[in-house]
Amino acid sequence: MPDTSDLTSADAMISAAWGHPVDELYDYLREGSTHDPALVAVLRVRTALVIDDSDVTVHRERIHSLTRKGNVPLHHDLQQLSSSSAELRQAHAANQARLHAIRAIIDAYPEGHLAQGLTRSLDRSAAVRAEAARARSSTPTPVPPADTQNTGHTANAGTHNEVRSPRR
Repeated sequence: MPDTSDLTSADAMISAAWGHPVDELYDYLREGSTHDPALVAVLRVRTALVIDDSDVTVHRERIHSLTRKGNVPLHHDLQQLSSSSAELRQAHAANQARLHAIRAIIDAYPEGHLAQGLTRSLDRSAAVRAEAARARSSTPTPVPPADTQNTGHTANAGTHNEVRSPRR
């Protein structure tokens, strides 16, 4: 079995393509700092890969517990061993398919394009946030004149001298 999991390989590919660790990329999307559709697609595939990777771990542990040294499997253990090994092969195949999907998305762009696009997007986002902060700090808060009355919801209620017409 390989030393690195498919998830580790995917994380290395994603980090190399965008130039940032995967956790930071999730944060950028969550904060709205970037709207890169390729990044969204890759991280969605990676999320499915995380689930499949945990399935692989569970099936491996189950197989190891059933085949530990000194253990003689019983009849029902053989059925569980067989189904666990089939599910492990299926989970490995799903992992490989997702890893290939991530590689295909990344390979669709020229080398360095994704990292440069993310940098431009983060720079634009930072500029927009800085502009909004300057606008908030330089805009004076309007203060109502002191001589006007508060005419809130009571302005429509009328006065007691007003004559009301009967309803029809």
